[in-house]
Amino acid sequence: MFQDTLDECRSLADQASEELKRVWSAPENERSAISSAAYNLLKQADDGLASLQLEAKAAPADERARIAKEEERLRGELRKTAQELQKARRALLLPDAGNSGSTDKLFLSKEDRRRSSAVSQSLRNGADRLKDANRTMAETEHIGVETLMELRRQRETIHRTQDRTTDLGQNLSSAEKAVQELEKPACVLM
Repeated sequence: MFQDTLDECRSLADQASEELKRVWSAPENERSAISSAAYNLLKQADDGLASLQLEAKAAPADERARIAKEEERLRGELRKTAQELQKARRALLLPDAGNSGSTDKLFLSKEDRRRSSAVSQSLRNGADRLKDANRTMAETEHIGVETLMELRRQRETIHRTQDRTTDLGQNLSSAEKAVQELEKPACVLM
């Protein structure tokens, strides 16, 4: 079973190499499709490599070392082919987008895949926290503006009240003087 998966991965790698050779000599309008086909073959080989890693877990302990060695050799060959594809894409100005993605994430070991996944998840979590922080900041800014407007309104109310109190004080003083004038005894002329 291990050997079948290994042979299948090698066959896919060989097919991808052949497609890669065709990219250089193909007409310009066909290069992108051939590049995509080579990428898809490499992606299938990468999937086969992942299943190979799972098979290695179930293998007897004495066979695991041999499987790991074969897996690492195959991974090296596939990485080389992927790098050649990336080099051809750059040289021929072919896109990485669409169905044919970047070859950087192909042929990673189990630990590298786990680490890559953890880093990606951490980046997504960080982006979510930034979005939440920006939303909170916008809400806080809105509340701050509303608070400033309310404080300004209250300040104007206080100034009006002070002005009225001053006017009331002046009126009270005038009224007291008038009352005192009225309370004075009237002059009697004799």
